[in-house]
Amino acid sequence: MSFVDKEFFTDVEEPVKRGVLWKTRCTVIGPMQYSNGKVIREYVKQQLAPLGIIIYDHYNKPFDNAFDENEDARVKLAKWLENEQYDKIAEQRSVRLQDLLLIDRSDFIIFHFIPGVVTVGSWEEFFLANSLKRPIFFICEGSKKLCPYWVFWTIPHKYIFGSVDEVIEELRLIDSGKNLLDVERFKLLKMEFR
Repeated sequence: MSFVDKEFFTDVEEPVKRGVLWKTRCTVIGPMQYSNGKVIREYVKQQLAPLGIIIYDHYNKPFDNAFDENEDARVKLAKWLENEQYDKIAEQRSVRLQDLLLIDRSDFIIFHFIPGVVTVGSWEEFFLANSLKRPIFFICEGSKKLCPYWVFWTIPHKYIFGSVDEVIEELRLIDSGKNLLDVERFKLLKMEFR
């Protein structure tokens, strides 16, 4: 029998049609040390789950033997800092490497920026994502008007938003095909390779 014979494929189901962003990967970045970033990450996961988008979470990293930045770990780090146990903090440097690997493996990034809250790692992740030409959906909590100038000079301002819900809506429009992908930034694998 020929492999191109139609009868050979009669019992093979047609693949389910999915949205443009089905099985893409996203990392949500933003404050963790000086503000609890878990709530925004959980909210984004919940909102994007119906689209089939995989959300990487710093609080529960997908790597084997990862130093998850869950609440227990945050308490431990804060205690080490308070007790001047700097060597113990430095020993956890794999956290930085793992966080940067998440950026490298993401198809796009969501950055939750809160004016006035220090977030050092997020900025390194932001600039790495930009150098990799990943789409970055930048949320400037409160208003786009509060966004640092440097961000306007780094990414197209159409990617700067005043709330997480604006980003969720934009991603839904992209997923549905109503808003087109920015081919300069989105470099998605074909569906069969995701």
